[in-house]
Amino acid sequence: MDRSTAIIVATKGRPQELRNLLDALAEQTVRPDLIVVSACDETDIIPMTGEPTNLRVLFGSPGSSAQRNRALTEVRGKYKIIVFFDDDFVPSRFWIEQVHELFTAQSDVVCATGEVLSDGAVSGGLDWTEGRSIVDKRDESGKRDIMDCEVRNDQPPYGCNMAFRATSIEHISFDERLVLYGWLEDRDFSARAGARMVWTEALWGVHLGTMRARSSGRRFGYSQLVNPWYLVHKGTMTSKEALQTMLFAVVKNAIESMRPNSKIDRRGRLKGNIIAIKDLILGRWAPEKASEL
Repeated sequence: MDRSTAIIVATKGRPQELRNLLDALAEQTVRPDLIVVSACDETDIIPMTGEPTNLRVLFGSPGSSAQRNRALTEVRGKYKIIVFFDDDFVPSRFWIEQVHELFTAQSDVVCATGEVLSDGAVSGGLDWTEGRSIVDKRDESGKRDIMDCEVRNDQPPYGCNMAFRATSIEHISFDERLVLYGWLEDRDFSARAGARMVWTEALWGVHLGTMRARSSGRRFGYSQLVNPWYLVHKGTMTSKEALQTMLFAVVKNAIESMRPNSKIDRRGRLKGNIIAIKDLILGRWAPEKASEL
C-alpha cells in the first residue's frame, strides 16, 4: 500500500452539506489521498469548478450500507487508513493528521472514533455556521499530544466519524439488510473488525444531525427496535445491550411525543416502535421491512 488515507462519504439529498464537508476536508493539515463520495444520483452533488483531483464520485442505489460498500470496493488494498464521515459532519482540521499519529503510536488499535463536541442528531439539527464555529474554537488550541489524550477502550465507534486500519476490514462489508439510514450498521461493522476499538479526545468534530433527507419517523422507529434484535442474532450485540437500546428508544419516543419537537418526528418513531414490537412478538420481524413502511 503506497498511499495513506481514503475518506468515504455516503450522501443522499444533501448537496450543500456535502459541499461544506468537501470544503472542510480541503483545509486538513494532512490532506486525504482520496475522497470517495457515494451518492445516489447527480442531484446529490453540487457541481464544482476545478474538481479536486483526489475526489471520486460514485452513483448507485440508496442506503448507507450499500453506498459505503460501493465505496469500499474502490479503496481496498490501496490505503492504510479508511475514514468514514457523514456528509453532515464538521471535522477538526487536524483530524487526518491526528488519526495517523494515533495509529502509528498504538499499533494494536484497529478502529478509532473522535469526540463529538455537539450532536445535532439529538437536538434536532445544527446549521453549518454554528457547527463550524464550535470546531474552529476547539481548533484554536492546536492539535493534541496523542499520548496525553484521554482514550476509552472498547468503545464502539460513532458512524459519523470513524477510522479503521485498512487491514482490519479487508474482508468485511456493511450489512445491507440494515436498510435506509442503516441504524447500528457502524456497531455491527466494527464488531466484526474485532481487536481494539477506541474513543479518543485527540480527534474531534461536530455532527450537525441534519434532518433533511433522513428516513421517516415511522421507518426509523421500526429500525430502532428490530435492528438491535437482528444484531443479537448475528452475535455482534449482546441481549443486554440490545434490550437497553430498545427500551431507551421506546421510553424517549413516548415521553417526547407528548411535547412534539418539530424537528424530530417522535410520534412517527413511536408508531414505528409499536409496529416493531408487534412483529417481534409474532416472529415476523425483518430489518428490511423498514423500507416498506
